[in-house]
Amino acid sequence: MRRLRWWIWFVVSPALVSGIPAVASEVARPCEQLANSVLIQVQGVRSSGGALVAVLYGDNPSEFLKKGARVARERVQARPGSVTVCLEAPRPGVYAVAVYHDENDNHRFDRSWTGLPVEGFGVSNNPRPFLRAPTHGESAFEVGPGHRPVKIDLRY
Repeated sequence: MRRLRWWIWFVVSPALVSGIPAVASEVARPCEQLANSVLIQVQGVRSSGGALVAVLYGDNPSEFLKKGARVARERVQARPGSVTVCLEAPRPGVYAVAVYHDENDNHRFDRSWTGLPVEGFGVSNNPRPFLRAPTHGESAFEVGPGHRPVKIDLRY
């Protein structure tokens, strides 16, 4: 019984502290099995510090990159190189994805005093706007029934 309590504490306590399910890979269904899924391959992750946060936005351009306007969000451990994240879309339609590398693990997308990002970020379709945030139109893509792959290159 004592071993069982220790094991439960070992598995559950990280989930309580981090807000991430401790056994998410065992619980979550593969992306291909979801009715409407977006399989995001994040490329160019520079370190294993912190987490990658992937956010799915709907078809309303005025809500793109706005706090609280997300359709789905997933937070996964960062690894150098490439990391795959799956998000479930509620139905077929137009969506856009933003990803950032929360290297200091403070659960925020950090910016400098000038408003420019200080952590790695990227959006679907990999637009390269100069001195402005990407728009929904530049980042939008169609999700139909089934599984939609998306590649995002992080920029630091």
